[in-house]
Amino acid sequence: MANNKKHIFDLETLDHYLGSTGFICPINELQFDLFEKLYEDFEFKLKDATINVAAIISNQLTKKTVIRLLQDDNTNEINELKMAARKGSEGLSQDIIDKMYGKHRKKSDDKE
Repeated sequence: MANNKKHIFDLETLDHYLGSTGFICPINELQFDLFEKLYEDFEFKLKDATINVAAIISNQLTKKTVIRLLQDDNTNEINELKMAARKGSEGLSQDIIDKMYGKHRKKSDDKE
């Protein structure tokens, strides 16, 4: 039979790495120091926010936020292009064809 490969991690080593990288809470001073060194240049953007851990654990969060993905000025342009895609090339104005060509050209230039 083939020899078993050695495992790189045992449970203690895995806990050390996970604690040092922040995937679990650091449980000793060494893990905490390694975590601090690893993330010393991290910019925490929620400095004035509070986190209600008890509400998260007890599933009592009720506030929902809506994220707007499209801005109003782009919505009109997108709707025009959607209509053009449904209609095909028949009866399209030249400005719509130019917009479609420009967007297609921009995407192909970005890939290169």
